[in-house]
Order: sequence, then structure tokens, then C-alpha cells
Amino acid sequence: MATIIYSYLFRVTKFNVLYVLLAGTVMATFFLSLQSTMVRIMDPNEYETLLATFVASFNHVNADILGIAFILVVFLTLFYKKELEVLDVIALGKEQAINLGVDYDRVISKLLLGVTLFIAIATALVGPISFLGLIIANLARQILKTYKHSYLTLAAALVGMIVLVCGQLIVERIFDLAIPISVFVNIAGGIYFLYLLLANKGNQ
Repeated sequence: MATIIYSYLFRVTKFNVLYVLLAGTVMATFFLSLQSTMVRIMDPNEYETLLATFVASFNHVNADILGIAFILVVFLTLFYKKELEVLDVIALGKEQAINLGVDYDRVISKLLLGVTLFIAIATALVGPISFLGLIIANLARQILKTYKHSYLTLAAALVGMIVLVCGQLIVERIFDLAIPISVFVNIAGGIYFLYLLLANKGNQ
């Protein structure tokens, strides 16, 4: 469903990533509203159990599926490794990529499916974290100043690990685990998202 929805959004917005992210933010707000409704109608004990699945926590990793998740991540990484060079071409723009022989729509759908599967694995392990991908992907681009996705992918993975480890240290040492790390990621991601929107507007 995520692949179908975002494929449609990409076509409607003429492949503008920021508009797609904005639409995703609106949908996230909608689901948060549903969550607030549940608070009012559910038993407090039942809601506390449900909330554990809504908020990402690295203190309660789903160890039961850790082996399966590792195998899937390795398989997907190897499967999509060959697409990194195609991503370099797609970064030039849709028309340029098509002129260079890339089946643009098929590749985009294939990549969206891969992204969805990676996110599904991460969500199954620790829960949902909004904006994390937005933060690490753009930080990797700003740090390396390159469009080669073979480097950007490794840099994004490294930045993601650094962000999560530092965030977890702050949660454990300063806030004594009173606040989940996803709260800090969402706040920082929201601010960074607004910055990207304003910066993109200035470049148009």
C-alpha cells in the first residue's frame, strides 16, 4: 500500500520529494489524531500496551525476529546494490534519465518497494521513527558533497548509527529513559524538514 500511495504521489507532484514528504507528514498527523481518539475511548492499561507499538524504543528490540530481519536486510542490500549506479543517472532528472535509457517509472517503483521493505523491517524491530531517513539522507549529501550513491548509502548508514547512538546516550544519561528517542528525532526532523522546505523555496 505504501508503494502504491507514494508512487501515485510522486506522479501527481511531478517527482518533487519535498511535496511527497509533506504529504507523508500530513498522513502521520492524521494517524496521530486517531491515536488521540484511542486515548479517550480505550482502557488506560490497554492503551499503554498499544502505545508501546506506536513509539520506537531501542530498549525493547523485538529479538524474536532479529535473525530474520538480518537475513532480509542482507538479501535486500545485495539485491539493490546494482541499482546504485542507476540512482546516479536518475538524480540527473526524469527526462535526462529516460534519454540515457533508464526505464524511469519501473525503477522508481522498484526502489520505492525496497525502501518500504527496509522501513517495515526497522519498524518491526523497534517501532516507527518519523523523519530519521530524511535527516540522515540529507546530512550524508551535505557532508560528502557528491551524487555518487555508492558513497552516499554508506555515509547515510554511518550517520544514522551515529545519530541513534548519540540520541540513545542522551536518553539514558540525561533523561533517565523518561523520554523515548523517537521524540528527539521527530523534533529535530520536523525542524530540519521546515528548513529544507524554506531552502528549496529560495532556490526556485
